[in-house]
Amino acid sequence: MKLILNRMLIVGIGMILSGLGAEERMVVRFVDPDKTVLTEFNETDYDIAAFKPGEFLDLVVAKSQYEELLSRGFQIIVTQTEDQLRQNLGDVRDLYGYRNYDELLEDLQEIELQYPDICKLYDIGNTRGKEYSMEGNPYYNDYNHEIWAMKVSDNVAEEEDEPSVFYMAEHHAREPISLEVNMYVLNHIISNYGSDPIITEEVNNKQIWFMPLVNPNGHKIVTDEVDLWWRKNIRDNNENGSINFGGGDGVDPNRNYDWNWGGEGSSGDTNSETYRGPSAFSEPEIQAMRDILESHHFVTGITYHAYSELVLFPFGYANNIQAPDHDALQELANDMAFTIPGQNGGYYDPIPSWQLYPASGTTDDYAYGEHGVFSFTIELATQFIPPASQVEGICEDNLEAALILLGRVDRKTLTGHITDAESGDPVVAEIYIDGIDNTGEFRKPYESDLFFGRYYRLLQMGSYDVTFSALGYETQTINNVSISPLQQTVLDIELEPILMVPVTGRVTELPIVSAAGTGLSLRTSRPNNSLRRHPNRSRLS
Repeated sequence: MKLILNRMLIVGIGMILSGLGAEERMVVRFVDPDKTVLTEFNETDYDIAAFKPGEFLDLVVAKSQYEELLSRGFQIIVTQTEDQLRQNLGDVRDLYGYRNYDELLEDLQEIELQYPDICKLYDIGNTRGKEYSMEGNPYYNDYNHEIWAMKVSDNVAEEEDEPSVFYMAEHHAREPISLEVNMYVLNHIISNYGSDPIITEEVNNKQIWFMPLVNPNGHKIVTDEVDLWWRKNIRDNNENGSINFGGGDGVDPNRNYDWNWGGEGSSGDTNSETYRGPSAFSEPEIQAMRDILESHHFVTGITYHAYSELVLFPFGYANNIQAPDHDALQELANDMAFTIPGQNGGYYDPIPSWQLYPASGTTDDYAYGEHGVFSFTIELATQFIPPASQVEGICEDNLEAALILLGRVDRKTLTGHITDAESGDPVVAEIYIDGIDNTGEFRKPYESDLFFGRYYRLLQMGSYDVTFSALGYETQTINNVSISPLQQTVLDIELEPILMVPVTGRVTELPIVSAAGTGLSLRTSRPNNSLRRHPNRSRLS
């Protein structure tokens, strides 16, 4: 009991002291900002709440910053205050409100119990708060949270030869609407399994992963109403053993991925809301996302954020860049965006991420650049925490887009297995498509997976020349592969192993130029070397 009281005292004092130094904050809007405004605030450490090209730029500012902006002659309006946020968050947890961590976990555990044949809950990693608590700092005991993932599939305990799809939410603490949309999609899928033939088919033929709360520690700060503007996790940057609510602690989880980490749109200043951390994947929450992306064959995914009513797609790490799969990414972004009604009429806008503003170290860039996943960010709603009465409507409005993404791999997709022509074993091979993979900015080559030799290429309708290659195998090119708009195109490939010719003995006094001329790499004093035999090359005798 004494330990508990001491911990409560420590927490209470910390909150009081941080509150004394904190200014009231608000969201201010620049309507139809010109290039001067965009340049100034994109290139500084101002806290950008949202931006919609050609319409508005929203900043989170303290009262003193607001007054400074007015004194400089900027035409700005206040769109949201702390009191409004607090009212929107609501006091009662129900369908129309916002879950806290404990309520979310209880819901996930109940889903697993109610649907054991298709749902399995996984603890996929720790948070910063849990690490600090386990190290013996009682200040963080209330932040002893895990990262949870729910898998939905028919043979849910098995890793099958099926495409995986992910739905992530709440990298940023002040965006709890993202969690609610994520859970709404999950509940729709499981509750319609067995009755809706399309949903049933999706669950039976895919592995669907939900990570509804990437940043539990930050989420607690918001839902406890300690700091409604909190964005980051709770990394103890100044190592004082507690959370500095006045600023300086935390890492932006959506700047911590290892794809162009440390570039534009992120900061090395711990006080910045876009502080990227001391290194890529420094944060346990993002290590958990990295590990799950590496462990399954993901093809598509959505990460939900707030706000701006946008559908964003890779790349986003610098201005004026284009992904090799840009046209297919844009097409899918369009398909999703034009089903999501905006609050003030029209629909969500689909744009490449860099057109919002450059941001490096993000989920989408990493998932796409590293693994070839068609990964999208959906910026929900028109404020961080919409009124509780609007939550259900926002969830309903975003359901169709989520289902479109889920079904994308079933059409306009080239798929199949790549195997060893002699043994039948799966082969990890590169799938190269002329006219796509030799365009745009660099991303890693698409490869078939290790366990099944399965590959997926999401394309547009048309004909393509496709090359399959792997170390130790003859390269194959298949010309004029036709992609259907209505179904998958299945192309299984058997790769022929290259004949390996054993050479014994010793090579002496071989001029270097002659060795280079043969195209062979030889080592002296190493008997029983194996040399690859290539077509149109002489056998060494």
